[in-house]
Amino acid sequence: MKKVYKVMTTAALASLILGGAALGTATANVSRTPLLTPTSVAAQASAQNPSVTHNGITLSVSKALYDGNYIGITVNRSGGGLTSGITEGHFDQQAEDYVWAKGAIKDIQIFMNGKNIYDLGDGKLHKRPSLGWAQGSNPDTAEIKIVDPSWLGDHLNELAFSNKFKLTVKITLEGVDNPYTLEMPIQQSVEKATALKPNMTKKHGNLSVTLSKLNLTSDSSRIQLIEKGLDKDKHSGIIYEFVDDEGNMIEQISSFGTNDNNKNGHWYHNFVIDALSKNTESITVKAFTPEMETPGATSGSFKRDANGDLVKNYIKNLEMTVKVK
Repeated sequence: MKKVYKVMTTAALASLILGGAALGTATANVSRTPLLTPTSVAAQASAQNPSVTHNGITLSVSKALYDGNYIGITVNRSGGGLTSGITEGHFDQQAEDYVWAKGAIKDIQIFMNGKNIYDLGDGKLHKRPSLGWAQGSNPDTAEIKIVDPSWLGDHLNELAFSNKFKLTVKITLEGVDNPYTLEMPIQQSVEKATALKPNMTKKHGNLSVTLSKLNLTSDSSRIQLIEKGLDKDKHSGIIYEFVDDEGNMIEQISSFGTNDNNKNGHWYHNFVIDALSKNTESITVKAFTPEMETPGATSGSFKRDANGDLVKNYIKNLEMTVKVK
């Protein structure tokens, strides 16, 4: 396995070994002089209206937050008479390349205090922030997610984001010659996060998985899982999902894993998921491997049921439930 493949979304990780095509830093389709905080952002965005127009198409920021777990930026597109979504595109098999619809995002670059985030951590994939984006509440809205790499190993506190910084978002749209540059100061919310360290470990054969720590805010939840007992440069192919005590699936904002930040080759997984309901008393980590369409195959398509959902082989031995209140 090439080194460039060793930091990726957990879903992409399993997809790669099992024959899928997803890979990389994006969490989707395959990233202010008064300071903006989650509580003040609406008023500040209205007052500052950070927006840029090119070729009759306007991009503007309507929301920006940083809760200590991740940075979330909401970008809205207007004008231009476009009929395709801001994240719309497809892979052209004949051209063997991804093709974006006109007016869709084809590239995003993020700068913190003027420095490209891909140059942070000495530019190393396993020590630099992750970037992803996905369609938001409507086809003209994109949600950008940025997560620091400080939970991808022990003793990486220096890789965490500072409490406040200037953020520059540079977006390139298909069919628009000039990139859009949107600048805003960001400050971490003053809300005190709930930090838990359950250090709960479950085993399955030679593999052990530790639910090491959680960081809970009103905007998101962050979870660290550590896999041990794997052969060097091998990964488990396991996908993890999270449910609350009422059985509701909790959507993932970002998920990454790497074994490059420790000498023992342990895999550290950093998940950011949606915020828990105020009534949630516990969350459960579930582990599974997706079933292949061709039984016994190590590559090819995943098997899906009548509803189009993955057929999952759950690993009960690795299921963990932790109380959050």
